[in-house]
Amino acid sequence: MIEQPQSVTVISNQRQVQLRVERLAIHHRMKILEAEKVDGSKFYLFFYKDDFITGKTAEMKSDSLVEKAFQNGIVLQASHPLIDHFLSNRTLLLKSTKQVFQSVQKHYTPQETAFIFSYFDSFLSNDTIIKLMRKHFYEYRRNGQLRLAFQILATMLHFDPTNKWALELARKLEYQTIRNIYEGDYSELVEADPLFAEIKAYDDLKLNHTSLETIFRKEKRMFELSALRLHLYLQSPCEEELDPQSLIHVTLSEPERARLLWLMYAEAPHHLQLRKNAFEALMYLNKTSEAIHLLSEKQRAILQSEYELLLKAFQDESISMAAIDFISLQNLLGHKENRPYLDGLLHALIPRMLHEFGLSYVYSWVKPFIEKNNDLSILSTVQTMVDIQDDPDKQFQLGKLYHKMKQYDEAITCFDWEMELHPTDPTPVQWLTKVYREMGKVEESNTYMSIYSQMQRTSQQ
Repeated sequence: MIEQPQSVTVISNQRQVQLRVERLAIHHRMKILEAEKVDGSKFYLFFYKDDFITGKTAEMKSDSLVEKAFQNGIVLQASHPLIDHFLSNRTLLLKSTKQVFQSVQKHYTPQETAFIFSYFDSFLSNDTIIKLMRKHFYEYRRNGQLRLAFQILATMLHFDPTNKWALELARKLEYQTIRNIYEGDYSELVEADPLFAEIKAYDDLKLNHTSLETIFRKEKRMFELSALRLHLYLQSPCEEELDPQSLIHVTLSEPERARLLWLMYAEAPHHLQLRKNAFEALMYLNKTSEAIHLLSEKQRAILQSEYELLLKAFQDESISMAAIDFISLQNLLGHKENRPYLDGLLHALIPRMLHEFGLSYVYSWVKPFIEKNNDLSILSTVQTMVDIQDDPDKQFQLGKLYHKMKQYDEAITCFDWEMELHPTDPTPVQWLTKVYREMGKVEESNTYMSIYSQMQRTSQQ
């Protein structure tokens, strides 16, 4: 299909490093891009919302938040147009671990800082991350800010659910009122701790999607909104057929939209509207071969709208025959459900195939159809052409059939042969006059017209 290799460039020690993108996970407020270096090692790029935080070469640890992000988050596989959109116009400057610590704590709240660093558990020790969280917890507690202190505990327990220190503190009576909010109604949690509410929403995206969509719209996080809605759409049954393009809330080019629709259809072919949109997008982009492959791969009956677009493409001489996957097309048209469309498509296609590939190839390609559809005139014509092509006494008939197929050069060859074989017969000369005129070769047509007129006068004497 439409392969679009994706890469991202990072700057490390004033040197550019090119990475091959593999996939992107959207999990809570983080985006984690998994890429591969030239040596095959994994490289992870971390983003908080849309802000780039850091990148590290690391092996994904079992049960780490990075692993959970790719297991339970919204995952986009390369090459996904939304990844292109997210990475466009970005300069990703790598910083040292010390610089990252300073920068994150300077630009984000302690709750956000604790949350961000919890995702670094594949290359930082748990002790280092817990120490940072405890530091911020005690700062709040010393100031009597129990609600903010409990927010740090909630993030810590999300990171390490078995942490005895955090579990004992969270059970203390002084936090009971606050704890009830976390264990109660979700709407209260959204008001009390928006960050943790967003974390909890990912426990069941289908159930909590309305709250998440509200957050994304309010904060203008249209990338996440698009990814979430597309994710839910692809996992849903096809009871309600929405226009899949209405789910996209970021600006994509027409080629990107076509590629996205194809990827979506490949993942969820049960969505009939999605198939229709993907096919139309590919045809719009003159990706005829990919469009035919889309139809043939799933072995579905052609829709009337798809037939009309295919017919238009086959009639459009600006579309090269090289753009058509003839093996897939043969498989597609061979299904009995598509019998009603066979005659129309072959009438549009065969003349162009003859011009491009010749009679032998065309006959080989249509032979499976001839055996099952011998009542179709276009197939009978091809069969007759093959039967008489080597018969010197049938060249005039062959010439007329080539003319019918608009294969003018081949028709001229046949009529020339007939003219040499029967020099006193004006009929092949008349046909040569006609063919050259239809080709727009006025001078040649007039020459044969003069010869024809002379032969007519001679025959009347």
